[in-house]
Amino acid sequence: MLGAVAGRLPSLDGRSVTLGGRTLPLAPRAAVAAVVGEITSMPRGLRLWFAFLLGVCGLAAIAALIALPPGWEVFGTTPSFEWGLLIIGYVFFAITTSGLCLASSLGTVFGIERFRPLEKRHAILALLCLIAAFGIIALDLHYPVRMVFGAMFVPSPSSPMWWMGVFYGVYLVVLVVEVWSMFTHHPRIHQAACTMAAGTAIVAPATLGAVFGVLVARPFWHGPFTPVLMVATAFLSGVALLAVVFFAVARLRLAGSDRVATVAMPAIRLLLGVGLVVVSLLVARHVAAGLSSDRPGYVAATEALLFGPLAAQFWGVRVAIGLALPIVLLVLPRTRTVTGTFVAGLGAIIGVFADRFTFVAAGQIAPTTSVSGTVSSPFAGYTPSPVEVLIVLGAAAFVALGYTLAERYLDLGESDDHIGGSLAAMRGALRRLPRPRVDLVATLRRRGPAGAEARPAGAETRPTADPGREPEAAR
Repeated sequence: MLGAVAGRLPSLDGRSVTLGGRTLPLAPRAAVAAVVGEITSMPRGLRLWFAFLLGVCGLAAIAALIALPPGWEVFGTTPSFEWGLLIIGYVFFAITTSGLCLASSLGTVFGIERFRPLEKRHAILALLCLIAAFGIIALDLHYPVRMVFGAMFVPSPSSPMWWMGVFYGVYLVVLVVEVWSMFTHHPRIHQAACTMAAGTAIVAPATLGAVFGVLVARPFWHGPFTPVLMVATAFLSGVALLAVVFFAVARLRLAGSDRVATVAMPAIRLLLGVGLVVVSLLVARHVAAGLSSDRPGYVAATEALLFGPLAAQFWGVRVAIGLALPIVLLVLPRTRTVTGTFVAGLGAIIGVFADRFTFVAAGQIAPTTSVSGTVSSPFAGYTPSPVEVLIVLGAAAFVALGYTLAERYLDLGESDDHIGGSLAAMRGALRRLPRPRVDLVATLRRRGPAGAEARPAGAETRPTADPGREPEAAR
């Protein structure tokens, strides 16, 4: 078995690579033998899990190859419904990345001890989710190279979409540095990367929300509250994913499982409750504003969401499973357990995906202006194609596969040297302070009896005058 990797950088000697203190052969036959030996040493359930994830990733790779050639109409989008499941998947994985960083920043940046267990796993999950988001949006563009070179050589500072690409590109670099510094023990670089990630985790989803919010032709998206809702939904999605992951950590007794029930899950439960309440209020405000609006497109989109073709997804999945059920599970004392928090987090993350689907669909389902395209009566229709479904499922399988490998081969336990403001760091700083040496006997001799003032060493001691006797001069 390869065992847990300590996180050191690999070193090459020409024929082998040393990774985590273990030597892995590079010769083809020896490498194949080592891989086969590792697979055979895995538990049967883990082998089946890897096989399932690799199978889904393989199908997604085939779907991606089908989507790349220009002119192939393999998506379910239409001129009146241009943003489909790939845009929904991109938004979901992108905001989940931001939510993971926002949740963990309470421990990594602000040094709150109870949120420290979220640190290492959040970094791995955030990096994987952002890579998945970039892969989805690259396939949606059909020309992935344009996404990079177009943003670099043809900048458009007046476009929120351009700034979204810039911020998430910087975000990817910061996450890579954060993961590298975390496993190579560079606390100062790691602290700076965590601080930058926390700031970018707010700016990036807000800019993503602005991409929707500036579109006047889509009244359901347009408005200043769209970026706010995007940031709040990002926070909820990230915390919900952590609830699912830490349930698996506790159930499988992985690294740090002893502190899941006492430290990690109570912290996640608190953050999950805050996120559910905030998102519920913002969703209610959005619906109320749509019903009372004087813009026909806004009213029609809201009615389609509440009573039309999107009502089943909204009420059944978004509200019931994604908001009401998690809140009930977090409020009732009998369900405030590790399992109850897991079910609440799973329901919340399903609700977030449904929310992104209904949000993107409602903005296009009832356009009313000529610039919005041709509308089929009474609403625009959209059905995701198998290619779109496989690509999004492949992105989820990629995240699960990468995280499973990280759990198996990386040390994801807690450490005390990566948080500059934590209690552990302050205790270490206090231990390094010089301790003054005090000679207790000399101090008592200088002070004399209790209540006497200290005198310099060698000073002459004079008898105290009797207040009842007259001075010699007076006599």
